[in-house]
Amino acid sequence: MTRTLRAALFALALVAGAAQAAAPTPIVGVPEPGPALPIAVPAITSMTLDNGLRLVLAARPGLPLVTAQLRLLAGREADPAGKTGLAAMTTALLTRGARRGDQDADAATLAREAEALGGSLSAATGWRSSGVGMTVTTPKLPEALALLADVVRQPLLQAAELERERARALDALRVALDSPGSVAALAAARAWWGDSVYGATATAATLARLTAADVQAFHRAQWRP
Repeated sequence: MTRTLRAALFALALVAGAAQAAAPTPIVGVPEPGPALPIAVPAITSMTLDNGLRLVLAARPGLPLVTAQLRLLAGREADPAGKTGLAAMTTALLTRGARRGDQDADAATLAREAEALGGSLSAATGWRSSGVGMTVTTPKLPEALALLADVVRQPLLQAAELERERARALDALRVALDSPGSVAALAAARAWWGDSVYGATATAATLARLTAADVQAFHRAQWRP
């Protein structure tokens, strides 16, 4: 037997042994599933404040945490023609600076204040919904609500922060366009919804058109009771 043939047989033996070792071990005596656990859904109560703001409460007694969210019943569908992405841009900039008391607080300051309360500010925009919120321990709720009120009512909406958020949005868009699944989803939405607002997608061109004045006008028109 030649040296080459012996080496080939040895390699085949190694492959066969690895395949056998990799074969899954059959599971014997699989236990039956246990009974379904009960789901305790908290009761939801709501009321309308004098300013028209609707307050919705889902109480879970015994938990020392509270999540406060301020939701706006408007989202991506409210984007003006030719400026797709404006709603999301406005929401993102809410947490990038706000007037607090008698001074301006930049994004880093707002983040530190939220961290001091044991939480972090979140902001997101979807279809027919935009919002900001945070989760804190129950004793910190009044301070958290005051912080949320300031970022929603008195955001700075500065041009410098707009440029930073535009750069982040463009980076995210480039990543999405490199993903076949994301491209397929965008194409499917356009094919199904056509030229309606639900078929529109933020592009580099539409993001480039957004100005600080656009963001400020959108905030004045939409972010109110």
